Amino acid sequence: MKRRFSFVFRQLKRKIVVGIAGDSNPQRQAIVSLCLLALTELALLTLTFCTNFLSAYIHNTLEVFHDFRLRALSNAQSIVSFERATGLFFEQPLQRWHDAGFGGWRFWNTYYAGVHPVVTVLFLVFILVRMFAWKLTRVNWKRMNEGAAPLSSSSPSLSPIAAPADYIPLAASDSPYYAPEGASAVAGRSSFGELTPAQQYRFLRAVWVLSAWLAFFGFLFVPTMPPRLLPVCDFLNALGANVGACLTTEYSFIDTIGAHGSLLWDWNDESVKTLNNPYAAFPSQHTIFAAWCAIAWIKLIGPASPSLRPTSSRFWLRGLLRWVIVLYPMVTIYCIIITANHYVSDALGGLVVLAISYGAVHLYYAFRSHHFFFSKRVLSPSLLPY
Repeated sequence: MKRRFSFVFRQLKRKIVVGIAGDSNPQRQAIVSLCLLALTELALLTLTFCTNFLSAYIHNTLEVFHDFRLRALSNAQSIVSFERATGLFFEQPLQRWHDAGFGGWRFWNTYYAGVHPVVTVLFLVFILVRMFAWKLTRVNWKRMNEGAAPLSSSSPSLSPIAAPADYIPLAASDSPYYAPEGASAVAGRSSFGELTPAQQYRFLRAVWVLSAWLAFFGFLFVPTMPPRLLPVCDFLNALGANVGACLTTEYSFIDTIGAHGSLLWDWNDESVKTLNNPYAAFPSQHTIFAAWCAIAWIKLIGPASPSLRPTSSRFWLRGLLRWVIVLYPMVTIYCIIITANHYVSDALGGLVVLAISYGAVHLYYAFRSHHFFFSKRVLSPSLLPY
């Protein structure tokens, strides 16, 4: 079933590319295929990044806001009860301690409002551009400019990697023009550093996309009122409904963005009221994305090279670049708690979601690699890396 779906998908892609670029211009086909890949990847990343807005639209369309608010308040009270029972409910004392000793709320509010999307987008763009840069270096543009057609199963390999001894050519009807070099996933690779930039991108993107959509389902089925809204009585959404719980005697959280503002946006902005889901707290996407960036960066930097000695400056610079990023999710978790936008449980839930996503993607590619290894079927090398 899976092989049939993959075959149909390749055939569909081939028809689209050939329909746009023609069947006699390999160079144009390569460019069109790369452009289609870029468009599909950008569409997927953009849709995933907007899961918060999508959850707000679904709730506003399918649910009465009063019921939505009561569910969010009930879930928030359950989280508070759980944290009090386990000794994790220290959000209020931590916020008061920070307010008395440090302040700087406009900085922390701006960090909350801007660093989360900016850093994540920049990192996604970095690994996406890195993948395309690698793909462009694998295209034999000179041979295509000379008018060569895509390799057939009987053509000698132009790949820098020779075809394996157990190579089985594809059928004549299944042109190798769009086949990847070797395995298309993580087949036969023992570590992340041995993967190609394209394979590394697919792995990291899969982890990020899966974790973001798991958080999306959390926003749908477990709406949670953030701490800042528990004592609030006068904050209205775009429909004029009260968003807060007005529990002023039980909670003393400060809505720091509402009280001090940020350099980017405010909760009272009409676009924020319309697009934002005020109860998208559990799990924390800030924590998920920050931790994902840290893990991805550590993976890309890789372990220290055995050839580097501990006395060399490059050894310590590599270690610094590899581990300083760990501060980013730690600072982010501190920020979302002191600004009263999340509970400690939200951050822990985000880490659990990311761990589940990473494990699921890793197991999927491990199974795919095992299946590919024992199938003894090697895809034909071609002029193009896809």
